[in-house]
Amino acid sequence: MKDTETPTGLSPSADHPAQKRRKMSAGRGLALFIAGVAAAAFAVYLFVVVYGLIAGT
Repeated sequence: MKDTETPTGLSPSADHPAQKRRKMSAGRGLALFIAGVAAAAFAVYLFVVVYGLIAGT
């Protein structure tokens, strides 16, 4: 991708290429953070379900 192109998913703007790269990096970081929180929540959910089944409640 050339520095002057707008990446997919980013609204066209007059931002400098360095600022576009920073926005892309921040977006990826936010997406990974949200995915990590979701994975942790699912792991806790599975733990509670398995514990409940083992405990017999």
